[in-house]
Amino acid sequence: MSALALAPRGLTWLVLRQRRGAVWTGLAALFVVVVQLVILRFAMVNVIERDGLGEGCTSAGCLNATDAFRSSYGDVLHYNGLLLQFLPLVIGMIVAGPMVARELESGTFKVVWTQSVTPVRWLLAQLAVPTAAVLAGVSLLAAVYTWTWSAVPDGVLPGQIWYQSFDMLGPAPVADALAGIGLGALAGLLVRRTVGAMGLVFVGHGLLGLGLGVLRPFLVAPWTQTTPELPGLSGDDSWRFERGIITRAGERIVDAQCDVGVDPVRCLAQHGADQWYLDYHPASHLWPLEWAEAGILVAVAVLAGTAAVRLVRRMQP
Repeated sequence: MSALALAPRGLTWLVLRQRRGAVWTGLAALFVVVVQLVILRFAMVNVIERDGLGEGCTSAGCLNATDAFRSSYGDVLHYNGLLLQFLPLVIGMIVAGPMVARELESGTFKVVWTQSVTPVRWLLAQLAVPTAAVLAGVSLLAAVYTWTWSAVPDGVLPGQIWYQSFDMLGPAPVADALAGIGLGALAGLLVRRTVGAMGLVFVGHGLLGLGLGVLRPFLVAPWTQTTPELPGLSGDDSWRFERGIITRAGERIVDAQCDVGVDPVRCLAQHGADQWYLDYHPASHLWPLEWAEAGILVAVAVLAGTAAVRLVRRMQP
């Protein structure tokens, strides 16, 4: 198949030409971020191997080297992660405002619709560029960031532990960006005003994130530890998200509140219980949780995209 046959044509080519400035800017930014992530990975690995950081690092010299590593690389890695975490929101707002709502607000869509182009075809052409960018660019960025993040041993960067970096790793930011495209298209068609549509995506994406944050611990069945003594909420790389007591009748009481100064044994007695429980996810649950959440986000993208298509069909050329 020739390169000419693979080239975009018709309305897709027109949209791509209209957005060529943004496309080239995005490609340049992607190149810069990916290159600096690769450099960051090799720089961190060099220091980690040279200073013997990670598990078993207990000497004063090693601990000082760990502090120096955190000062040099912790913030850089964190800011790269924040870029990935908030990129889906930015993509959704761009789709909602500049790409969809602005066309409707200015009336330029009428020119296209009078050229034997259906509203649905117009919408799909508008979404083709950001969807392709997400599947290619965000996937690459997420893969390289995950590869760089994985180079740091557990405990070296406490703020980068897996359950605190969830939205930055693997398929989650890619699926989130697809959801942002769907929400952006729907918001743009509903509001038809640039600023209003962007604001609606901001609120909607925030609510989606809050909902997923509540559901996330239960997307994969957690492990449960029971003990007669109060279990700690920290201590290893597991995600310990719920603690409470189990009564003799088998009832769970989450975060049992006892009087200040009451020891855990008396706390059990006050509630007629004989053991504590701790629900947690081991580090091995990272990828099952990632894929489960990605599936939900893709479903949101499909539902929002379907609603947008149905809505645009009702719009008269």
